[in-house]
This record gives sequence, structure tokens and C-alpha cells, in this order.
Amino acid sequence: MGKRLAAVGAAAAIGIGGLTVAAVNPLSVAGAQDKPAAEAPGSGSAGAKGKGKVDRNGPLDRALDGLVADGTLTTEQATKVTDALTAEVAEGRQARKDRRAETLAVVADAVGSTPDEVRAALKDGTSIAAQAEANGVERQVVADALTKSMSARIDEAVKAGTITGDKGAKAKKKLPKAVDRTLDADGSGRGRKGLRGGN
Repeated sequence: MGKRLAAVGAAAAIGIGGLTVAAVNPLSVAGAQDKPAAEAPGSGSAGAKGKGKVDRNGPLDRALDGLVADGTLTTEQATKVTDALTAEVAEGRQARKDRRAETLAVVADAVGSTPDEVRAALKDGTSIAAQAEANGVERQVVADALTKSMSARIDEAVKAGTITGDKGAKAKKKLPKAVDRTLDADGSGRGRKGLRGGN
């Protein structure tokens, strides 16, 4: 699965129903050791097998097998489902990468540095808070910048209808802990105990 970089602020991910608003993980987006793209279930070869059954693995794939077997779906339709899922996974991965890059840029601007310099410092074990202090920037300045960026991201999700206004409001209430966790985390994955990711 490739080398796993220590998650910087991974615990700052805010779970809101089926949507996770990534708080920040600048090291993972800047690092060159990203995990290889994972295949979506059933994204492999889907040739006909037996009585029109598609050769698949995994829960979703087995469900599609059943639908093909009982005539609910054709092999072609089942393949379209897996193709669509594969595309969805790829889009989601790119969206997460873009969000991390955006957040890394916000951090760099706030601490008076560059994304590359912030990334390098994190890899060396220097937290964002420590980087800000070294540059004579108050912690709250960086916290405010991160909060503004994350809040705007939540607003965009609400506006797009991805989440409800109520879930957006609940997510914003979690931002202070998420930001603190992000500021104190370093390249080793250590940081002050804070909000854990997940739903």
C-alpha cells in the first residue's frame, strides 16, 4: 500500500454524517509518498462468467453479481456501475488532495512562510504552532486563518447541498478543537489530544 506518512492533524477531520470535512493534513499532500490509487470494488476486469455472472470480489461486487444473475441488471449495466464508482473514488481522492493543498497554503501564508517550507518543517517534527512562534507570529493568528478557511469550506458544502445547515453548524462547533489539534501536531503524528476523525 506504499509508505504511510504520519498524519499531521488527521484527528482534526470533522465527521458530519456521511461527509468528512478534512481539517488539515499538510504533510500528506506535500509528501511524495502518497498511497497508490486504490481500486474501487469491482473495478477490475468484469468479464462474463457462467450464466452472465460478472467475476467480482467484495460485498458490492457480490451484490452486483446477484443482480446480474437474477436478471435485474445486465453485465454491461453492472460494469457501468463499477466504472462510475471508480470515477467517484478518483474524484474524491483529488478533492481531498486539493483541500489539503489549500489548507497548507493558508498555513504558510499565516506563518509567513511557503508551503514547501511548512512541509519540510513538519517532516522534521516542527509543529505549525512552533513554526509560527519561530517566525514571531502569534498562535491565534494562524488559528484564525485556519478557522476562516475551514468555516468557508463548510459553508460551501451547505450551499452545494452536500450537508444540511444543521450539520454545518455542528461541524463549526468542532472547529476550535480541530484547529488546536492541527496546530500542535507534528510530522511524527504526535499532538495534543483533541478531536478524533470519523463520524
